[in-house]
Amino acid sequence: MAKLTYWCAPCLDDSSVYNIRTKTKKEAQAIIDSGVYGSNYGAIQKVEVRYKDAFDLVRMAMGEGSILEPS
Repeated sequence: MAKLTYWCAPCLDDSSVYNIRTKTKKEAQAIIDSGVYGSNYGAIQKVEVRYKDAFDLVRMAMGEGSILEPS
């Protein structure tokens, strides 16, 4: 089983499609600090997704409920 790890800062005043997602926590913090996307984001949290293969990952990402992220 494979694992995908990324960092997510949830958008507090709009849809989760506007969450900041990056490879590193430092990168997410830099985006928040820049203010380019506004300033209403929650705490940066680590997200780990375990999947069997690429098809399984796509199914989880696009399926009902999607991949659970911080809210």
